[in-house]
Amino acid sequence: MNIILFLLFLILPCSSLQQDPSLTYCQKASSACILTPEQTEGPYYWNSTFVRQNISEDRSGIRFRLQVLVLNVNTCQPIANAIVDLWHCDALGLYSHYISASNQIPNPQNDNQTFLRGLQITNNDGIATFDTIYPGWYAGRTIHIHIKVHIGGEYNSETSLYSGGTVVHTGQLFFNDSFSDTVAEQSPYNSHNVRRTLNSQDGIYASGGSYTLMDIQYENGNLGFPGGLITTVTLGVSSNLLSSETTTSTTNPIGPNPSCGSNIFINVYVIFMLFFYLII
Repeated sequence: MNIILFLLFLILPCSSLQQDPSLTYCQKASSACILTPEQTEGPYYWNSTFVRQNISEDRSGIRFRLQVLVLNVNTCQPIANAIVDLWHCDALGLYSHYISASNQIPNPQNDNQTFLRGLQITNNDGIATFDTIYPGWYAGRTIHIHIKVHIGGEYNSETSLYSGGTVVHTGQLFFNDSFSDTVAEQSPYNSHNVRRTLNSQDGIYASGGSYTLMDIQYENGNLGFPGGLITTVTLGVSSNLLSSETTTSTTNPIGPNPSCGSNIFINVYVIFMLFFYLII
């Protein structure tokens, strides 16, 4: 009888919480209910690119589909109609609009190239999808992708341009070094003579980079690299906090989302009932 009562006490609070869909979402994404640390914007940002899914243009490399899930850490809910702003270097370490600077040419002039840059609007599930290539590398930095999240702006469907809004996250996405070793053996990456910097050697990665270390998968396991790569990364942002947008690496405070705190209540409740069962 005591055991039956104890089990009822455990089941009742959990079943009542499951009626709240926001709490259900929290349980599914509890690891994402934190504010994603920010990293430096870097010197190669340019806000003059179009809203588009395919940003690869004429750049050669291993095809890579990146899905970005944007969550509001205040509610644990996805944010629809946010703008995800993405840019990275090509397989040989060159950034569009900054090709001369990427080649370390003195007094570099900016160009109007737009490869590997673009913006996407998150759908109702909070996901923005980009079709790009696996990035290359350049001296002094590990392989990475730059990213920003904007909210509250306006999208012009006729010009495919986005304007206004507030930046709520500036960060970088990182890759597993062992996987990058394999990528570096493929063409055109194997023609790049610059020595790679590993995550453990990268000062920016050391400032919270492990939170956005991506788990890359083959899109078609039977085809390997020719079939392309895919991954999904989650960014926890808060509409109450503006991005630092700094060129100095910074880290936001990391902590559980308050709305996910109901899990703490459940834990305390279980401990109490276990103690109650033991003494009756």
